Amino acid sequence: MTAALVFGLLALGLFLSVPMFIVLTGTAFVVFALTTPIPLSILPQRVFAGIENFPLMAIPFFVLAANIMGKGGLSARLVRFIESLVGHLPGGLGVTVVLTCVLFASITGSSASTIVAVGGILYPALVQAGYSERFSIGVITCSALIGMIIPPSNAMIVFGAVAGVSIGALFMAGIGAGAVFALLYGVYCVVWSIANRVERRPRATLEERWRATREVAWGIGLPIVIVGGIYGGVFTPTEAAAVSVVYAAFVCVLVYRELDLRGLMLVCLEAGVISARILIMVGAASLLSWLFTLSGITRDIVAPFADLKESPGIVLLLANGLFLVSGMFIDVFSNILILVPILLGTVTAAGINGVHFGIVTSVNVDIGNITPPFGFNLFIASGTFNKPYLTVLRAVLPWLAIALFCLAIVTYVPEISLWLPRQLYPQMS
Repeated sequence: MTAALVFGLLALGLFLSVPMFIVLTGTAFVVFALTTPIPLSILPQRVFAGIENFPLMAIPFFVLAANIMGKGGLSARLVRFIESLVGHLPGGLGVTVVLTCVLFASITGSSASTIVAVGGILYPALVQAGYSERFSIGVITCSALIGMIIPPSNAMIVFGAVAGVSIGALFMAGIGAGAVFALLYGVYCVVWSIANRVERRPRATLEERWRATREVAWGIGLPIVIVGGIYGGVFTPTEAAAVSVVYAAFVCVLVYRELDLRGLMLVCLEAGVISARILIMVGAASLLSWLFTLSGITRDIVAPFADLKESPGIVLLLANGLFLVSGMFIDVFSNILILVPILLGTVTAAGINGVHFGIVTSVNVDIGNITPPFGFNLFIASGTFNKPYLTVLRAVLPWLAIALFCLAIVTYVPEISLWLPRQLYPQMS
């Protein structure tokens, strides 16, 4: 009865296009009011308890650093730098998109901001160079997925906070998984351009490459500061996020000089709104997760997995299915916060490494961003490129197929993700 009421209210909210945090909190309030004697005054406390977690403090800082670098001229410099290196190759401009998204993601940790920043520059260039609109929209929208796989990743921060897994180890594991996506997307760009006879661009001169490298050097220093600081033992991931804000402000205001104090204030306000959206979703999803546990829904969902503890491959396959289906309807953070507590016990009992499960989870929920009907990045791309939703959907389909293939590789070849963190964390099993 309780389960039917919960899922009925969730489905109704989604069908009516109600904002997701209202769907989650509203469902919890109604179910608690109708089925339990628990005072409703406790529920707001549970919402705030869901965000009272030290690792989650990194999210607002990384969002702010990403906004500063995005508005401070870094994206254009990254494009010039990557294009000077690979622009002359077959499919060079498509490969430029993929590699630019990798570098931009290593600074922002956000796929949505990557679509806006990289798409605004490279979409017109791709079309002008002879790439179809469909290919251009697809490569930008789907390469941006790497933003939540390459560190720093907000999805990994949330997973680490929920599952009690080292965020530093998750960040390192994301490098291997991100490389799989970048490699296969790059290969597709080369094959597509050859098949469609796209004209190759002229090779950049040594002087042009040196100038592009010199201009981007300060921006590339940010991920070096973040990763080097964490693994050098200088600061925690949360402290690294705060340091990244100071570094980003220094570079964009004093070095690049493309942001003044007024512009910096506007960027801070925008980052505050984005962070509030993320954290209110975290709190709302935490409340619903608590409801699942108290009502026994968690136990009922996990029950079919109980006999699969000796088959980790099947457990991962079913977990992938759950994440992908729920990702069609709910956002990244709700997906993690609702499903991870449900699956964690079974995954642990099956002997699956927590870091590996974290990467599989992050890739799954990220793919949800380009999965219809409610993939968030589909709407971001529609607005960025001023194209109808169905046009964007058709453009991402071949890239979505490649993403699912990448997911299978990351899921069933765990050493791709685990080799690097095991070198840095010898105690990790």
